[in-house]
Amino acid sequence: MSKPKFKIAVRKFDAFESSIAKIWESFCLETKCDFELEAVAFDLHPLYDTILKNDGLANGDWDVSLINTDWIAEAYASNSIEDLTPYINKKAPQDFPEGWSESLLYKQRFDGGTYGLPFHDGPECLIYRKDLFESFDEKVAFYRDYGKPLEIPKTWDDLMEVAAFFNRPEDNLYGTTFAAYPDGHNTVFDFACNYGLVVEIYLMKIKK
Repeated sequence: MSKPKFKIAVRKFDAFESSIAKIWESFCLETKCDFELEAVAFDLHPLYDTILKNDGLANGDWDVSLINTDWIAEAYASNSIEDLTPYINKKAPQDFPEGWSESLLYKQRFDGGTYGLPFHDGPECLIYRKDLFESFDEKVAFYRDYGKPLEIPKTWDDLMEVAAFFNRPEDNLYGTTFAAYPDGHNTVFDFACNYGLVVEIYLMKIKK
């Protein structure tokens, strides 16, 4: 007789898929669960389609899903996700909530309930060329152009100035670059949100 299945929709990414498998294995060892894991990996847009557009969470096609933070409000409004508060009160995750950054928790809170727990975060990281920022000639040129010392940028405005200053395509030097693949729209969102802009974005697949 086959075991009942526990169905999870997973964002397609090797680290996510292997993590889910390890978490499930650990869970079954602790709880002696009698379910078989059925984890199906989807790219970003097909994942949205199966869990929200096609009501996969609401109608029970999926028991659990990884969900992009951008979709949480829609999932809540469509009654596709469950309030986890009773389960958290019964057995909270380790150090919850004091040991968890507020930035990982607030977007899935609605009307006093908690409708999701963080699985993965994407902290922003600035990597810069130390030799350029320590160059005497660059410091002099930057002060001449901007009237202030050349420093590691701490705000988006700072980044824009430094990027413009170092952007010299004729010297094969570019002010900045972003790790955008496979969902570079998040870079646009971050930039727009920090500038308080409202933007409408069209994502197009460009054929070579």
